[in-house]
Amino acid sequence: KFQDLKLIDSPKLHLISLEVSSEESIANAVALVSTIVGEAGLDILINNAGIYHTMLCADEIPNKAELLQIFEINSIAPLILSNKFRALLKKAATKKGSAQIANISSGLGSLEMALLASDRPPVVYAMSKAALNMLTRKLSSEWKEDGIRATSFCPGWVRTDMGTQAAALDLDESTGPLSQLIRSLQEDNNGLYYSYNGDRIPW
Repeated sequence: KFQDLKLIDSPKLHLISLEVSSEESIANAVALVSTIVGEAGLDILINNAGIYHTMLCADEIPNKAELLQIFEINSIAPLILSNKFRALLKKAATKKGSAQIANISSGLGSLEMALLASDRPPVVYAMSKAALNMLTRKLSSEWKEDGIRATSFCPGWVRTDMGTQAAALDLDESTGPLSQLIRSLQEDNNGLYYSYNGDRIPW
């Protein structure tokens, strides 16, 4: 968490507050990151912010404001952030050959796996992650010539505030392999969809 990160004494660590639903906050974050990285650009952008909704099926009575918020945070914000950071990603790609956008999705966003599921996953959350996966596919194609790659990842069911303490994985079990996977990505991983352990997930 943010308070824990503040205890780390490292010149490489810069903590920047960002509210992904606020255009002003995004603009401030981009300006700060630009000052920090300079002409080196931004190697990796991880779109990790997300919120959950427990609406299980389409026949429940929806709250429109809540549903729009889910899409704003889980689907629209990653598009805006990717666009705002594009110039910095392109700088890094020009100098180093490539830059990476990592969209933290969910296995619940897989259309194919939705047909195989024996339980009833939350419909709106799953819809928002499927939309995020479409963003990954579009960016991987449209920004490829700039050297910017995009990939979707499922971090697994992790013991966090959103995942609850009933989840199967602790933070280290998910983020350790996931961070290694993101750092090891090559051109042939562009536009694909992976579990934190490196397994391919069908769209």
